[in-house]
Amino acid sequence: LTHTPAAMARNSGRVLAVAGACAAVSLVGQCFVPGPQAAPVHELSTFNPALAASAALPVLTMLAEDAEAKYGDSRRWSAVLVPLTTLVIPAVAMGIFTIYVSSDDAFYQFRAGHPRGMREEKELYSNPLYAGRKNPMEGLV
Repeated sequence: LTHTPAAMARNSGRVLAVAGACAAVSLVGQCFVPGPQAAPVHELSTFNPALAASAALPVLTMLAEDAEAKYGDSRRWSAVLVPLTTLVIPAVAMGIFTIYVSSDDAFYQFRAGHPRGMREEKELYSNPLYAGRKNPMEGLV
């Protein structure tokens, strides 16, 4: 028995082919659908909305326009997107940053352990209606 690289490549190819054949044989049982047992009895007057929608789809696709870029579309979108991206979004971001920097209590709801948030939580839980709010078993039998 020789263990040359060519012989090892042939053997690994055979092993791979055998593994593939075993996988194919194991999947053959799942490829076939069994025959129908007994046809279900349906009423003739029932309305099937899924069937009606699938029947209407070809008509709706005939009404659609072809997807093509027109000259007026790019100008229309530019009229909206350029001011939005150069004026509105930066102004909102700068305003939020200014509020965050200038105030100690800005966005305290998003900071865990903030003194104001802890004070409000303590006030909330002092109310009897919210006393057991954090207990997941509160109100269960």
